[in-house]
Amino acid sequence: MQDLAPGQKLKLADLTPQRKLTVQVQMQHPDADLSVFGLDEGRQLKDDRYFVFFNQPTSPEGEISIEGEGDTRRFSVDLAALPASIERLMFVATSDSQPLSALKGGAVTLSAGGSELARMPLSAAGLSGEKALMLLELYRHSGEWRVQAVNQGFGGGLKALLEYFGGEAAPDTPAASPAPATPGVSLVKERQAVLLKKAESTPGMVSLIKQASVSLEKRGLGEARYRVKLVLDISASMTGEFRSGAVNELVRRALALATRLDDDGQVDVYLFGIQAQRRGKVSLENVADFVPGLKFGFEGGTHYSPILKMVRDDSRQEQSKDPVLVLFVTDGATTNRKAAEREILEASGEPIFWKFMGIEAGRVDFEFLEKLDDLPGRVVDNADFFKVKSPINIPDDQLFELLVNELDSWDAASRRAGLR
Repeated sequence: MQDLAPGQKLKLADLTPQRKLTVQVQMQHPDADLSVFGLDEGRQLKDDRYFVFFNQPTSPEGEISIEGEGDTRRFSVDLAALPASIERLMFVATSDSQPLSALKGGAVTLSAGGSELARMPLSAAGLSGEKALMLLELYRHSGEWRVQAVNQGFGGGLKALLEYFGGEAAPDTPAASPAPATPGVSLVKERQAVLLKKAESTPGMVSLIKQASVSLEKRGLGEARYRVKLVLDISASMTGEFRSGAVNELVRRALALATRLDDDGQVDVYLFGIQAQRRGKVSLENVADFVPGLKFGFEGGTHYSPILKMVRDDSRQEQSKDPVLVLFVTDGATTNRKAAEREILEASGEPIFWKFMGIEAGRVDFEFLEKLDDLPGRVVDNADFFKVKSPINIPDDQLFELLVNELDSWDAASRRAGLR
């Protein structure tokens, strides 16, 4: 049986070929309730019939059900029977009376065919006043099901968690206690208001910033602060993306995130092909001309490790306590895989989260980026990968959801690991 650490991800196929699973949650807590949310790709509850809990113990066709009593609940799940709209199943514990820090122990166990596949121990370590705990997630990624041990606290109770996932609480749902206030929140909001006002002079940026805000707020990151860095592939195959304006639009969206996350509202830009290059900062003042003004030659190869090392070195040398969010855009695999793996593995002990975005044009193999997403042996899971088709025309709301996906999980895991 596989032992799971918080933040760890596994391919379900590496555990079992079966799609009928049992998720058993055993919690030594005075009054914790268990439930599961059936979510879409953007982690939203679009159909409340797929919110399975004590008052609604089964989904419409019985694909998900809950049973049990006392300290133990068992969820039966038939992944193959789920509708295509259900991309994620998030198993959670909530309590509206006593915080989850009252937890005395327990475990989440994943089984199939009567055999235990994986187990994550539960404890109150790192919890304080949280009234909810995201336990385990089953999700589709690149066409296959995966498992993530989440183990992430949430400030509100069931009502707040339901609203977080886009659902509507019934009138008699107990009110959630507000999450503790974050020191310095007023200063953060004041800075954001100034940048939003400045963005009014740059066409289209205000709406992008507001859309980025929605995605961050949904993950409890509305007051988070990150240094944002953008890494752009300049191998010859990226020529069309630059000439079409697609890269320019990605830069604008990276800046929208930075306006909400970065203390100075700017993005550090890097280019890479065979060589790694620093290309200064993009801001609200220069975003209109930044990409058109870049002077470089497209290169005949793709090497990840030099640029990964450069970003890591720069992040360490900067005089800032804020963690780093790296948006890494490429349309191909690296030719020096071992060196790139080593950089990501070593970086897992640093306050850096790597978001790899693959641009899919023709026959592109992103197997290596998927490997980095699931790389074993890391201090925390410090990377996520998604791909979009070329030409890039994904709606802004979907793109921002993908850009910040798993950032909240890493945020919590990095704090537990003492990386920040």
